[in-house]
Amino acid sequence: MTTIQIFGTGDARMHDLRSNLSLALAEYPVQSNIEEISEYNQILASGVAHTPALMLDGKIVAEGVVPSVEEIKDILRNRNLLRSKLYRLRRIMVAVDLSPASENALLFACRLAYLFDANLEVVYVMDSIFEGSKPSPSGFLSSYRKTMQDEVDAFVRKATQANNIECVPESERREMDTEPGANIPRLRTNIAFGFPEEVLSDLSQKADLLVLGTTGRGNLTRKLFGSVSIAVSKSAQCPVLLVPPQAVYTGFRNILYASNFDSLDPLTVKQTVTFARRLEGQLHFVHAGQAGETGVDLEKKLFEINYVYADPGKPFIFSKVIGANVVESLHEYAFEHRIDLFVFVTHQRSFWEDVLHHSISKEMLLHTSSPVLIIHAESDIAPA
Repeated sequence: MTTIQIFGTGDARMHDLRSNLSLALAEYPVQSNIEEISEYNQILASGVAHTPALMLDGKIVAEGVVPSVEEIKDILRNRNLLRSKLYRLRRIMVAVDLSPASENALLFACRLAYLFDANLEVVYVMDSIFEGSKPSPSGFLSSYRKTMQDEVDAFVRKATQANNIECVPESERREMDTEPGANIPRLRTNIAFGFPEEVLSDLSQKADLLVLGTTGRGNLTRKLFGSVSIAVSKSAQCPVLLVPPQAVYTGFRNILYASNFDSLDPLTVKQTVTFARRLEGQLHFVHAGQAGETGVDLEKKLFEINYVYADPGKPFIFSKVIGANVVESLHEYAFEHRIDLFVFVTHQRSFWEDVLHHSISKEMLLHTSSPVLIIHAESDIAPA
């Protein structure tokens, strides 16, 4: 059941909005509960600043204007996108361990936070109280937390300043940063205790995107896509962006959606298309399979349908590459088309690990300079 609310003062524009909504629902029926709100305090409490306004499931989708019937139909058609973490992208979390690799992940996260006007949480996970370069005068856990908090804040400050990014810990924000129009992400640091895989997976429930470097120091010292990265990418409750240490942020002009018959979920396709659109990137749907494989034409048609629904500004591209090794075939395509970002969609958590099982796949990914975005079709949707 979709909750639809109309906000207004009972004037002609509110009447027009009500009329257009009725016509849209007649042409695109949705099981819904419709409520009209005209009381000033209720409008104010809802967060609506300009009337008339239209809200779906607590999300303002039109404000200060009367959308046309076709526009309302499009909103209804894509209403589940409003719950998509990748679509809303209000809170980005990045894991750091004070290594150069995690510094690179931090820089990617900061730039994405600017781009999407999102808040940024920097997480340092300790599974030992004997960490940090500064000895603590006390053995109490709180003292170790303060020691690491200072080190992480200094790490963030040094990394952002060296790269001309104005993105500093919230405790150090200047008054001018909070002035209206100052598009500076709110950043806070969080020192957590426990096994990195478990802590990051738990924290990801409240994040819209988790950014993770693929090598690090201490307990995160792994080969690219080693046990920590694989564990978190499989179990996280939000999309995960894995950033190789040699990746350089230049935007995402060309994005490769690794297509297979398990990635046909319409909502996931729409999420990715709208994400690419906000990045002003060209999305490439690439199916890597065997010669003579059937069903690819239907797959292409389904992608095309959902691509159109998301109203992209780039032409539709669907390609099939043939090869015995999936990742190797995808990387050949990526090299030829200057791909800046790989996108993998998983319905079954084992899929991603299966892709990385073969040593050739790991070796190929070890030398990639392009980040990888992992979308979990079954759990990257926020609760209603």
